[in-house]
Amino acid sequence: MTDNIRRLYRHMDEPTREEALACLQKEFSVKNRKFVKNAWIIGGRIPEAYQSRIVDLLQNLVRKQATKDI
Repeated sequence: MTDNIRRLYRHMDEPTREEALACLQKEFSVKNRKFVKNAWIIGGRIPEAYQSRIVDLLQNLVRKQATKDI
């Protein structure tokens, strides 16, 4: 599932990526946004319990981005 999360993150433009990081930080009460990016997204060390929710959030943000691009 971490590969799906990385793929979704790569398909985002920069403003959507920042929104995603802020959303994940708030959703899972993580203090450091860089930790979310470096450890979870890039490093692939996402807690198993969070993975399905992260996929849902990122999919919604990608859909939202696609509607803005039209």
